[in-house]
Amino acid sequence: MSVSAPSENDRGVLRERLGDIPRQRLIEEIVARWDDIIRLEGEVANLRRRVREAELVVQSDRTDGSMVIELEEKLRIADSKLSRLERSAQNEKVRREVAEADSNRLAELQEENVRLLRNEEELLLLVLDMEAQIDRLSKVE
Repeated sequence: MSVSAPSENDRGVLRERLGDIPRQRLIEEIVARWDDIIRLEGEVANLRRRVREAELVVQSDRTDGSMVIELEEKLRIADSKLSRLERSAQNEKVRREVAEADSNRLAELQEENVRLLRNEEELLLLVLDMEAQIDRLSKVE
């Protein structure tokens, strides 16, 4: 599995899906993913340490062939798991960045909506004031 750049269509679908999710739930999801990334990075560090230990053992003067084969197999498995965890961490980082961007966009849209509602209210008050002025002027004449 590799990380690929999302297309505009995918982003639109994601925005619609995220738009239906309450903001607090999005925040909780981001925090959960962040915790997962931290945990995965810890596992990656642990695997790297184990790989290094295996490399040191292989480099030592041991001549036991079965031990070397066993350590090489453990190293291969550790490398495979390390690659998988790194891809998983990268994918999670991308998902988190997209969720954060969508969260920011949602906040911007909410602010714009508030501004437009205030503007509409001001215009409505202006129209009502103008109607009252017209009524007053029509009664004068």
